[in-house]
Amino acid sequence: MDQKGKKRSANAGGDTVSFGTQKQPVRQAAPAPRKRRKKRIPQRIYRRGRLGAFFYVTGTLAVCVAFAFFFLTAFNDLLAFSKPNKAIEVTIPRGADTKQISQILEDEGLIKYAPLFAFISEYEGYDGKYQHGAHVLNTNMGYTTMMAAMKEKETVRETIQVTIPEGLTINEIAVILDENGVCDGEEFIEKANSNNFGFDFEANIPDDNKIFYRLEGYIFPDTYEFYKDDTALNVIRKFLQNFENKITDNMEDLMRKKGLTLHETLTIASIIQGEATGEEMTKVSSVYWNRINDVLTFPKLQADPTRDYANEQILTHLDDRGRVIADYYNTYTSEGLPPGPINNPGTAAIMAALQPDDTPYYYFCTDLRTKVFYYAETLDQHNANVRKAGLRGWS
Repeated sequence: MDQKGKKRSANAGGDTVSFGTQKQPVRQAAPAPRKRRKKRIPQRIYRRGRLGAFFYVTGTLAVCVAFAFFFLTAFNDLLAFSKPNKAIEVTIPRGADTKQISQILEDEGLIKYAPLFAFISEYEGYDGKYQHGAHVLNTNMGYTTMMAAMKEKETVRETIQVTIPEGLTINEIAVILDENGVCDGEEFIEKANSNNFGFDFEANIPDDNKIFYRLEGYIFPDTYEFYKDDTALNVIRKFLQNFENKITDNMEDLMRKKGLTLHETLTIASIIQGEATGEEMTKVSSVYWNRINDVLTFPKLQADPTRDYANEQILTHLDDRGRVIADYYNTYTSEGLPPGPINNPGTAAIMAALQPDDTPYYYFCTDLRTKVFYYAETLDQHNANVRKAGLRGWS
């Protein structure tokens, strides 16, 4: 009992509180919410989602890289920031439209994107202004430079026919070109040694600082029709185009069968070219092949033309470094083949290198007056032949 005589009580459950006889309801606390159980994603679905995200990101990156690559190559093709130096003559047919011209340029390897060329041509206002006929263009030209070149009327240029005999060196060929007004001889030699002309076979020329002239052996001997006062680059490309045409599939098959590279084949052929002509070539070839195949007995080929090349071409055109290179080329002082060809051989010499006669000979000499060849199996036989040929001794 409190002071006012009221009875205060509380039920055990805490549901009501009584004051006297009156009961007042007490709000029951809300039950705690049930903790929701996190729904687990099936493992295979989870993995599939991650895999899909990976492919999406990878695919997006691949597309971006491909687009960037296309943009850069197209931009370079358009403006020619970094393109090879290769002169190409193209012929524009009479009445050809820009689309046809663009395709011709792409087929010739002057551009990569014919549709882009056609678009730029229309944008720059060149459509319908191209002159039909032959045009000498270069792969290092940008699109607008090519357009301007083809817009100009091709003038009639004087031509000259020049015959390059078999077995000449690059130095000797340069003199012929200079004397006939084809191009500057010194520029011809300089460009031949410092430029890549875009032919597949050039990739197989060894990158060897012992090689005297890079394109020695590759200037194919033939009769050519040149423009007067042309550039050395155009002239060299004409030589190399003819060389590429002369190296047949049959020759390449024979090289593979003998385990030879093109460079090695030309090197052997150039030695044969320097020694003989006609039917003697295959016999001379057999002598050198017998020595090559018996390297223990004959480590040195001892070919006179290699010594002549070292003394007459290398030593007269190089400074102190020339003595070292000359020794590499001189097969009386070095073993095996020289680093490269010693002249520019023709088809007969190349085939003789690939298909030598089957002989037992290891020696030969030539009567310088009668041009008769004498062959021998032994050194004693050879010395007798040297006396018979009227030579003073073994050279």
